[in-house]
Amino acid sequence: MIIVNLNIRGLGGGTKARYVRQIIGCEGADFVCLQETKAKELSDARCFSLWGVNTVGWIHNKGDDGSGSLLSLWHKESFSYEHHLMSKGFIAVFGQHLKSS
Repeated sequence: MIIVNLNIRGLGGGTKARYVRQIIGCEGADFVCLQETKAKELSDARCFSLWGVNTVGWIHNKGDDGSGSLLSLWHKESFSYEHHLMSKGFIAVFGQHLKSS
């Protein structure tokens, strides 16, 4: 399982979204953790756009009015989400890595 962790320092512009998509594609990521997105709200469409496909699950911790916000995304064909715990400064995602046959 390939996990990518980035401190993105704001996800507002298209340049950073393209960079995230490029990292996901080049590294073949299964799970991505983004720190400091500075996003107060996120939608399915925005997360699908970041990953490049709509088979992505995600959890967003908006932090304190965008500051300290975190985003965890995973490819649903690689990781089976079960549940999560979230509090100030962290997201813990529980699930199972789906092994290829």
